[in-house]
Amino acid sequence: MKYFNKVLVFSRLSYRLKTYRCHNLHAKNGINIFLNRVPVMFYSNMNDLDVKKRTEELTDSFMEARELMQDARESMNTVYFSEDMQEAAEAVSQTIQMYEKLLNELDENQKKDVVRTIGLKMAELKAQHAAMEEEIKSD
Repeated sequence: MKYFNKVLVFSRLSYRLKTYRCHNLHAKNGINIFLNRVPVMFYSNMNDLDVKKRTEELTDSFMEARELMQDARESMNTVYFSEDMQEAAEAVSQTIQMYEKLLNELDENQKKDVVRTIGLKMAELKAQHAAMEEEIKSD
């Protein structure tokens, strides 16, 4: 465990210094450990079940945000419109933040899979929200 902690610290340090070479680490007992200094951020701690669960949560959040936007469209030109629009905007921003946070936590292969699965939904949500705001400005 002690060697793993040293490897982790050196990997983080090499990422900050942008050095991705192999270096010898001399342990106290004289054993040479060869370490490929790849940044730690390229590794993901999430397994496929966690990614699937988070993707399902994002899909649920997407559906809720779309429903709130539909409610806001239906309540246009009524007293309830500003409140409905505010709830829809909060739901959209929360969903987009969840999506970006998930992408930042994944490695490249997992990221490609998630973008392939729900990337278009997130782009659609952004576009619908922007279109709705433009519609409000034009009225």
